[in-house]
Amino acid sequence: MFKISKLALLLSAGLLGTNLHAASSVEFVPGKYIGEANGRNGPMKVEVTVNQNKITNIQVLSHRESAGLSDAPLTQLPKEIIERQTLKVDNIAGATFSSQGLIKATQNALSKATKDLSPLLLTTLPVKAKQAMKDEKADIVVIGSGIAGLTAAIAAKEKGSNVLVIEKQGMLGAGDSMNISTGITAGGSKFIQEHGIKGKSTQDYVDHLMKQAKDKGIPINKANVETYARKGGEIIDWLEQLGVPFGRFQEDKYFHITKDGSAPGPHIMKALKAEVEKQGIPYRLNSKATEILSDHGKAIGVEVSTPEGKYKVLSKAVIVATGGFSASPELLKRYAPDWIGRPTTGASSLTGDGIRMAQAIGADTASMEQIKVNYLCHPLTKKDGVSLTAITPYTVLVNHDGKRFVDENHPSINFKSKAMMKQPKHEAYAVVDQKAMDNLKLMRNYADAGYFVKADTIPELPKKLDVNQKAFIETMDTYIKDCKEGLKNDKAFGRKIQYPMLNPPYYAALVTPSMQSTYGGIKTNTKAEALDTKGHVIPGLYAAGAASGHEAYANEVGFAAIIGLTYGRIAGENAADYVK
Repeated sequence: MFKISKLALLLSAGLLGTNLHAASSVEFVPGKYIGEANGRNGPMKVEVTVNQNKITNIQVLSHRESAGLSDAPLTQLPKEIIERQTLKVDNIAGATFSSQGLIKATQNALSKATKDLSPLLLTTLPVKAKQAMKDEKADIVVIGSGIAGLTAAIAAKEKGSNVLVIEKQGMLGAGDSMNISTGITAGGSKFIQEHGIKGKSTQDYVDHLMKQAKDKGIPINKANVETYARKGGEIIDWLEQLGVPFGRFQEDKYFHITKDGSAPGPHIMKALKAEVEKQGIPYRLNSKATEILSDHGKAIGVEVSTPEGKYKVLSKAVIVATGGFSASPELLKRYAPDWIGRPTTGASSLTGDGIRMAQAIGADTASMEQIKVNYLCHPLTKKDGVSLTAITPYTVLVNHDGKRFVDENHPSINFKSKAMMKQPKHEAYAVVDQKAMDNLKLMRNYADAGYFVKADTIPELPKKLDVNQKAFIETMDTYIKDCKEGLKNDKAFGRKIQYPMLNPPYYAALVTPSMQSTYGGIKTNTKAEALDTKGHVIPGLYAAGAASGHEAYANEVGFAAIIGLTYGRIAGENAADYVK
């Protein structure tokens, strides 16, 4: 007589995909069990408590996920797993790796409590029934909840407007804002002044950007660039007041960096979210804007789609802050065909929604060909990776032949990405020493997650890599010799040696160019007002961040984060004045 497994019974009964009550068919050995798995930034440990047939508690004991980015998955998913008694729960949109880490760690713990987890893995959640949704009203609706969107919402609220924020992901800041990993650029901040840093005033920063554009032949919109450059110091001061822990300054890039070298994105989003809640600004998650409503050429609201149904938000002004289009194959094929099919370090939500919706009511676009390809992407899957950009001033790039191939401090990230694409397998190893790890908390977390390999000496390191070992050792010995001699620039490429590589042990991470960000979008002026194809302002429509085409060319001139923050504030203030 054949034995029929529990899985076979489920399949034959056609029960997969239905709302089974999983716990009733699982027998646990009661107790507490520990499980571990990698999140985005490193190991995650959970303790799961079960009785004979039910999961009763899930506690996250430790993790290294970024504050803010991990809040939703680490608090919501344990509740869902316990409520539904299943591991077949959806990732929190915008925090996929943290979600998967939590679910996997819980699964690993439960595998110690039972011999058969299959019912927990097969059960699915019920589909929410569609229902009639009520329309809402607001003075201003903000589409997108990244640094540009939330800054806009706060600025508008402070000027007395009734604001509503719409976010298609399952958490605030689920686009690229959480992924900001280096620093925030600005001149003339109080931090600069209080630390007596010379030559980094607001005017110095303006001049720096103008010189960058002139030297590279970049056709920037000077008025738009100067507008954000003159307000950047105020933004840094404001973020510090909100609790963002800036504590260091990298002079060559005008970078305001966190005290411990952790990624500033999660700190900024945490501070903005706290201020949004303090100001009582409502926001709707898992709510996708599908259309900007207009009447006689004026923006008057948005249509919104949710898992429960559709509704409209009627407003006097709309601020588009939906991010770029780095995750849109259609738009990449049109504007950046050379980079289709690359892994991405950008958010999966960046599909150009806001740009398309604005175009549908007559908005023009600008700078759509301006993209950022991140050569320091450590691939996790064929489609996804993590950005190691913070190690730029520390790293030496060595290809599979064991040779360097580019000045690692070349000012153009796209130039370095194109150089790497010419290397074997389109890859290289980013090599750093302990100094980088000491200064960059995020990289220490990545090392613990296994993204780097480590060796006490240079001769030991290539044994763990797919490289020509002899050539690798010769290459690194030559560079380290230049460092020991105290050279300001290395002999091979003339690379500026900002952080001499003199502190073993050594680390190496496999990196490859990835599609990260786009910097073209809705054409706007210095007031963040959207312009139509004839150059006229579209009443009531504003744009900020990567959804807007400020013609600032942040892939080559300056950096995008301060543009998003500054024009977010400008959009919020001007929209508030418009609706009065």
